[in-house]
Amino acid sequence: MIVDAHLHVWKADPDYPDQAATTVSPACDVPLELLEGYMAEFDVDRAVIVQPVFPGSDNQYVVECARTDPDRFAVVCVVDPTRADAARQLEQWAGETVCRGLRLRPVLPAEERVFGDPASFALWETAARCNLVVSILARDKHIDQIRNLAQQFSSVQIVVDHLAHPPSLAVKDCQNLLSLSDCGNVAVKVSGQPYYSQQRYPYSDCQELFSAVRDRFGADRMMWGSDFPHVLLQSGYARSRFWLERHCPFLSADERRRVMGANAAKLYWSK
Repeated sequence: MIVDAHLHVWKADPDYPDQAATTVSPACDVPLELLEGYMAEFDVDRAVIVQPVFPGSDNQYVVECARTDPDRFAVVCVVDPTRADAARQLEQWAGETVCRGLRLRPVLPAEERVFGDPASFALWETAARCNLVVSILARDKHIDQIRNLAQQFSSVQIVVDHLAHPPSLAVKDCQNLLSLSDCGNVAVKVSGQPYYSQQRYPYSDCQELFSAVRDRFGADRMMWGSDFPHVLLQSGYARSRFWLERHCPFLSADERRRVMGANAAKLYWSK
């Protein structure tokens, strides 16, 4: 079972005001069919579709995609956490059986202002009640807030996207991230190497940190994600799909099995 735990699809929006909002421009159409082609070619069984940044909180397209085959596709939706009715909106999206997660994005200035604020706790309470996984697109400066939220909402499973974009790949500089392993409800996506590696593929400078993440979190709290379609302009889908196998010898075959699919399958499809 191979599960791509982090990817995006969307309909093109040629009028979107910030065409540089994502690595692949919002003006480009990224349909489900394109993703399915890569999944078939590289034997990826399931995919977690994360609502991308630029369409805002209208999750309708990703929901429609997942409805085509709920056994293969799950959705991580987005709501605007600054809205007074954010919790009610989340509950409505959670009514879609394919919606199995919520994404919060404190890397965005508007969302950063309310991240961890008591005014946003209703979102977390709703996520707990609806059994949603909360994914967090964060940076190192947000880790203390993530820790506080993980402790306060200990029944909510949290997944930190792209290792919180580490400011350095030196293990000594990532102790804040690694300390999140003390929170048993926090997992990490070992993804997004092109965003923080200082080298070209095969991103050899990431190996030491990834090994430290395995040592601290354990393989049961790690998940692979391709970050499709952006990866197509970086290393390519195939290189992402086989990176752990080819370049992380510290992972045993059983650990790779869990990181590459078993953990995500349990998290998003066992409900």
